[in-house]
Amino acid sequence: MRKMAVLVLVLAFPSLAMVHQGTNKPAGDKAAIEKAVLDAHARMTQAGSSLDADALFAFILDSDKGSIIQDGKLFKTRAEALGVVKAGFQSVARADRQYDRTYVTVLSPEAALLVASGSSSVTLGDGRTFSGPFAVSLVFVLRDGQWKVLHGHYSIPNGPS
Repeated sequence: MRKMAVLVLVLAFPSLAMVHQGTNKPAGDKAAIEKAVLDAHARMTQAGSSLDADALFAFILDSDKGSIIQDGKLFKTRAEALGVVKAGFQSVARADRQYDRTYVTVLSPEAALLVASGSSSVTLGDGRTFSGPFAVSLVFVLRDGQWKVLHGHYSIPNGPS
């Protein structure tokens, strides 16, 4: 049950915060790409806060090549990960996430890497609350004028940090 709650937290609340520039693109192009990626990420965060798995996964590309990894578990397809998140959302009453660090690195005009760390808390329907640190990396790609997640990797530490 704890793993399900953590998976729900991690997939449901991508990050917002500071931006790091990291390519040789003109500053204006990089800044616009970083802003667009953070905006897409903000909409994902809102969908997660609303416990709306379908809206959250609208930002994740359909793939059968392992689009999501969670604490060492590879979800081969978007559909598999979506099913797990939907099932997890059914037992969640509230979820919150706080970010310590968030960085966007522009890889090309059509690709960017977002990495973040922070702490999350989820309250289940029965009142139990789980909290802990997390880290996430998301590869965003530009498809049909929209920034979408091609790959996400989420983890929680195994022991004290």
